[in-house]
Amino acid sequence: MAENAANFTTTYQSKPSIFEVIAEKSLDDTLYPALQKVALFLSSSFPRKFGFLNFYYDEAFATVNTLLQYYYLKYYDASFSENFYGLKRILLNDKPLTKHDKELSLLLLVAAPYFKRKIEEKLQCYRIEQAEGYLRKDFEGIRKQFLSYSHSAFEVLWHLWILNNYLRYMGGKTDSQLPLLHLLNLKLVYSNEQPSQSFWMELFKGNLRISDLSFGLIRNGVSAVLETSAFFLQFLQAWNAHRPNYNITDLPKVDAPSCDIKANTYRGKCPICLQIWLIPTVLPISGYIFCFKCISKHLQEKKKCPVTNLPARLQDVVRLYVDS
Repeated sequence: MAENAANFTTTYQSKPSIFEVIAEKSLDDTLYPALQKVALFLSSSFPRKFGFLNFYYDEAFATVNTLLQYYYLKYYDASFSENFYGLKRILLNDKPLTKHDKELSLLLLVAAPYFKRKIEEKLQCYRIEQAEGYLRKDFEGIRKQFLSYSHSAFEVLWHLWILNNYLRYMGGKTDSQLPLLHLLNLKLVYSNEQPSQSFWMELFKGNLRISDLSFGLIRNGVSAVLETSAFFLQFLQAWNAHRPNYNITDLPKVDAPSCDIKANTYRGKCPICLQIWLIPTVLPISGYIFCFKCISKHLQEKKKCPVTNLPARLQDVVRLYVDS
């Protein structure tokens, strides 16, 4: 009986709660928009050096994310966010990850979110065109509508699958906390390893060689910086949770540009086509008003205001309803 009780206690303690799983996923979802804010600040403040981030932020983030997840999978058998919450991945049969398992995990941690964001960005443009009545009634327009509706249906089914997986996990019907883990035959358990603490302990005792010291300082220093940054991300997210309509992906607020010769030149007309506005649409970050067709095409290609060169996205435009 004592053995059964001990086995139950060990099993129970190695099973993370659903709240830890949700918190880990929330942190993982926060990394992209948080670094995007940094990229937008750099590209708007130093356009000559960092202007490329307007066009290739997704690729830059995918590269950084690949290195980050590879490092944590290699040394901790976990993603960055999983390791932050003291979790690691193992097989459903309680065996450690193989090299093949780590490669598949890395692929789903990096490639899947990258392509998902690319698809959603394109579909969001289709939805804006449809909302503004700019979507044509030909085959191309019907295709865009079909893709938009199909994606919405897929999102509903996907989140229902996640919810069902949560309920099954809480009911003890499955050991995998997330659908993607289930596809890989993996589960999350508590990690009892503390490599950072052992390194610092050995460092203070003077038991490290020069080669161990240099590698350990870099490895543990990077880990400390990343995990501290993750803590502040979660702190800022919680701190601003009470603010209405707050979104960490919002563009940084900048002062409205002063009225200059450009503003007088473009008074009452679109700065791109130089004609009277057709479906007047304002770009809040700069304050200029454009034709929806003109600014839509420009932002999809350039991702910046054509007048002020401030970074912007098609999702940021606002339709104006003015008297004719």
